[in-house]
Amino acid sequence: MERKEKGNVESVSDGLFHTVELLLQNHSLSLVVDNGAPKSLGKLPRQPSVDHNTQLYIGGVPAQVVASGLRPGPDRPLQSFNGCIHNVRVNGEPQDLSYRATGRGGAPRTAEGKTEGLLPGCHSCSVCAQGACRQSGEMGVTCECLPGRSGALCDQKTAPSPCQSSRCVHGLCVPKGQSYSCQCAEGFMGQYCDRRQPPPACRGQRCGHGECRVAETGEPVCHCLAGYTGTTCDTELTCHGEVLREQLKRHHPMKTCTSTTKIPRMDCPRSCQASAPPGVCCGPTKSRRRKAVFRCTDGTSYSEEMETATECGCAKCPL
Repeated sequence: MERKEKGNVESVSDGLFHTVELLLQNHSLSLVVDNGAPKSLGKLPRQPSVDHNTQLYIGGVPAQVVASGLRPGPDRPLQSFNGCIHNVRVNGEPQDLSYRATGRGGAPRTAEGKTEGLLPGCHSCSVCAQGACRQSGEMGVTCECLPGRSGALCDQKTAPSPCQSSRCVHGLCVPKGQSYSCQCAEGFMGQYCDRRQPPPACRGQRCGHGECRVAETGEPVCHCLAGYTGTTCDTELTCHGEVLREQLKRHHPMKTCTSTTKIPRMDCPRSCQASAPPGVCCGPTKSRRRKAVFRCTDGTSYSEEMETATECGCAKCPL
């Protein structure tokens, strides 16, 4: 859309709907944009009459029509409007553009009988500089900006919010300059609101590797993390494995392959110490990658990388 400002022509393309009025009075033609002051477009040699038999072109003139009355200047060539038009009124009477867009009305048609240049619906969702474009009724379109962008068209750069990478677990992120703090929800505490506040009975009760909870009797009790035991969860559960060195075999269709060297690995027993609580098992806690060479019965050989256990420890039993 073009808007006249002090004799100049200003192009408006912001993805929003604008009100455009063309006024004809006493041979004078004026243009009003968004209820602003009328801008004169000049005078007509005679007063035109507009009735139900008059052909009126909105948004452009078909190529096959000889527009003898239109005289484009060198800086304003004739061109069609590309965008959305709705709520069109002629002498106050609303015009049904959707009726004409289907090809049943009096809109100009091509040689194939199709309405020229009209599509039902709005197809102007292409003004957003960044982000997703959404059609939204009277306002035309809405741009949903990506992080770091703002403005109606997402064309303005903004500093990313520090809360985009917030580590607050049970709380609200509060930006503070280039950093942030966590405002914890009720019942939680800690820098990242990731720890429950101890109940009043647990205040002063130390649980080294565990969490204090209140028993049915009202007494504070430490519930230990997997791998720890004791009244204050300070005793680490241990288990010791056995180092094995053995040749590995791989069975393939039509051949069997054996490692050329003995591969060391740690064999961990299933159970931990007798004092371990239920649900705690002995298993690998550290491992390393090794490469082994296999020679096969058909004369071929290949190498394979594998993960082997190097240390055992007590942890939560696998499901």
